[in-house]
Amino acid sequence: MRDLRSLQDDDQVIGTKPKGQKSYYWSLHNVGLDLVLKPAESVTLIAILQHAERFGFKLVTEQMVRLRNYAQGVINRNATQDLVAQGRITSGTRFMTLLPGAYSPAHLEIIQTEMLKGRNLKVVYLPRDAEGGKCTYVLKPLALSFQDSNIYLSAHVFSEEWPEGKEPAPDKPRGKYSSNGPGKACVLMLHRVVSVRTDFLEIPGPEHYDFKSFKVQKDLMTVHSEEAINLRLRLEPNLLNRLTENRISETQEIEPTESGAILKCSIQDTQGLRLFLLSNADEIEVLDPGYLREHIRNTLRKALSMYGDLA
Repeated sequence: MRDLRSLQDDDQVIGTKPKGQKSYYWSLHNVGLDLVLKPAESVTLIAILQHAERFGFKLVTEQMVRLRNYAQGVINRNATQDLVAQGRITSGTRFMTLLPGAYSPAHLEIIQTEMLKGRNLKVVYLPRDAEGGKCTYVLKPLALSFQDSNIYLSAHVFSEEWPEGKEPAPDKPRGKYSSNGPGKACVLMLHRVVSVRTDFLEIPGPEHYDFKSFKVQKDLMTVHSEEAINLRLRLEPNLLNRLTENRISETQEIEPTESGAILKCSIQDTQGLRLFLLSNADEIEVLDPGYLREHIRNTLRKALSMYGDLA
């Protein structure tokens, strides 16, 4: 009892005496870590958490910090050296990662809490196409995506209120990462949220919402085609080695030819695919489809024009 009362003073356990009972009922404070991790599992978890933080998924809640500290404790108790402090467990990427957008952890917590409860939000937001003007949305949060150093909220908009003179023209396409209009789904960037609070207005969500659908992903990921395309590439030796070890698609097939290896696969035309092709432009020739070959050619021509005559 003395130990339990000491733990209660340290906010580790809660002691309650049910009505009519003489003895206390003791429970862990909040939610305990009701799992046991092996040392090897703890190493994997630490690497996962580090990788997530690298891409903007910060450990901002007490529960996640406790989980990380628990895993580090398991490692320290079972290792002859402090592997975490020495940087022997780490994650990385050879690609350039931008610094995360400066979002408010309090905003994220409110959004997560109201998503769990199925409630709606009133959000003051800075759309890209409003020239600094603030817009107020009443919306139903549907999904969160942690992507490329930013956090994105997929939501169904019930109403919107634009500052005077900043309303988008009815016949003009809406800018990316702002409302697509009342009654439609949109994707918002968390670091552009000025304020957020619970809204108790009853808003029915969209029927048959699917986060992986083309309708949602085209706003989130910049997907250029709903159907997969038949991609055909000619590869130089360096990219041939790389794509032999790390395939670009599950459907990938590589055929050696006299002019270089030919890669064929079925894949969706996304911004990510186009960035990959451009970043390896000196090692890849796009053969098909023709419109994608033309896009890469025009982009490279524009890039060369910015550097003047290189001859």
